[in-house]
Amino acid sequence: MSSSKLFVVAIDFGTTYSGYAFSSISDKEQVLTYNWSKGLLQAPKTQTSILFTPGRDFHSFGYEAEEEYARLSQLKENRDWYFFKRFKLTLYKNENLNEQTKIPDCTGKQMPAIEVFSAGIRYLKNHLFTHFNERIPMRDADIHWVLTVPAIWDEAAKKFMRICAEKAGIPGNQLTLALEPESAALYCQLGTHRSGLLPLQHGARFLLLDCGGGTVDITVHEVRLDNSLKEIHRASGGPWGGIKVDDAFQEYLLELFGFECIASLPKHDVIELERSFELLKKNVNTESKNYHMQIPLILRQSAEPGTLVAGKLRLNSKIVQSFFEKPAANICRHIHDVLLSLREHEIDTILLVGGFAESKVLQEKVQSKFPTIKVLQPNEPGSAVIKGAVEFGHCPEKIRFRMSPYTYGVDTVAPFRHGKDPSSKHWEFDGEAYCLDKFHIHVKKNQSVETGTEISNKNYHPMTKEQTSMNFKIVTSDALSPIYVDDPGNRIIGSFEVRIPNAFSSSERSVNVKMIFRGTELDVEAQDAHTQQKYKTSFKFE
Repeated sequence: MSSSKLFVVAIDFGTTYSGYAFSSISDKEQVLTYNWSKGLLQAPKTQTSILFTPGRDFHSFGYEAEEEYARLSQLKENRDWYFFKRFKLTLYKNENLNEQTKIPDCTGKQMPAIEVFSAGIRYLKNHLFTHFNERIPMRDADIHWVLTVPAIWDEAAKKFMRICAEKAGIPGNQLTLALEPESAALYCQLGTHRSGLLPLQHGARFLLLDCGGGTVDITVHEVRLDNSLKEIHRASGGPWGGIKVDDAFQEYLLELFGFECIASLPKHDVIELERSFELLKKNVNTESKNYHMQIPLILRQSAEPGTLVAGKLRLNSKIVQSFFEKPAANICRHIHDVLLSLREHEIDTILLVGGFAESKVLQEKVQSKFPTIKVLQPNEPGSAVIKGAVEFGHCPEKIRFRMSPYTYGVDTVAPFRHGKDPSSKHWEFDGEAYCLDKFHIHVKKNQSVETGTEISNKNYHPMTKEQTSMNFKIVTSDALSPIYVDDPGNRIIGSFEVRIPNAFSSSERSVNVKMIFRGTELDVEAQDAHTQQKYKTSFKFE
């Protein structure tokens, strides 16, 4: 963080819930959040729901958006409005993501994703100033912003969120992207007076399980001598968050009441049903007992005899626990795979964080699956990411080493290897045979990289003396040793053009390309050897 900034503000834009937290440089430990109210409930996050007018102007966010859309639905005036909910997952593994990407609202009407995301970020940014400025005067120029993103997102999704934040009015030079599980790991290390956990000591290795509404992130870190964290297994995970439990519940309702009955529910009834289940979900455990939840009148009137008790839906423990089976099994299976790949590193602690981590069923399933490993949970596991992100904004150096999630490189032309390279890539130039689209590796997947340190430095030469520019494409790959840039699993994430004046007749003119991980994002820089002019990739969406 720049030393000139007086505050760090972190925004956690989640699949199901969003919020913000902040602290001042003079009192870092005093992290403040806003408590969003819904009835008698108060929470540091609100629903990630956004409502736009028929003219696609922003109307409202969170609980307010849900209630207004429910009101419009009751009046049958909602047809032309745009209501978005749980849309963050559209960025996960979206190979076609670009600034023109459109996403559907709850009725299938589409809007540009960049407008939807930036509107949500802008709302949270403005909410901070509206509700805290009288108590704690803040200016835009005094703030360093932190925006959290899942660790399993690729460079394109992270770049997309940065563009959205800038469109929302956050200056790019005052913005850091923080990886959600890393932020939570920092929170867990803050001590009993803040996280409720004793900090793990030097040499300790732990698995951080961040279970959000949409995705589950898993990272593995080692505590270094200076108490900074070193990642020893690249971030991984999948779409196994809490909404998978909601999906299973909805399937049960369809089976119980039928499609026509469920489809006839007014929007306000749907919202209340979702909220009732959200409360139930946090209180479910592995004990054998019956649960009861409020359901709309339409469902009560359609219920079979014996399914209601005092007007509430009766659910036995076996049925309720079955809603958790698939996501919990996927999570435990993935933890098992990660632990198998870490045989040389003994892991004796699993830290369980995130909103879904508040589920007693999930807690007990993880502990029973890994009985020899301590499963710990901090205070307010649902706030671990947002509060840890504030700490990361103050002290980004606390995460020193990361494992490269992909193999990174550039596209080049190389001598053609007869019998090895495909004929489709053969190119004759000046009497020589060349192979097009070669993947020249700069950083390998699973390679340990130090933040802010140059991790690759390679020189490239023009093909001819007359050539006045060189074009580079930045490519990622899931493979350890990709050969061609268009191999399956590869993706072009950026490009730039380097001008090389031909006033120099020597064919030894060269361009140096280097890659640096600055925090959680990749920087690629090229420099012409003669003019010393530097170029930085724009990471254009391809």
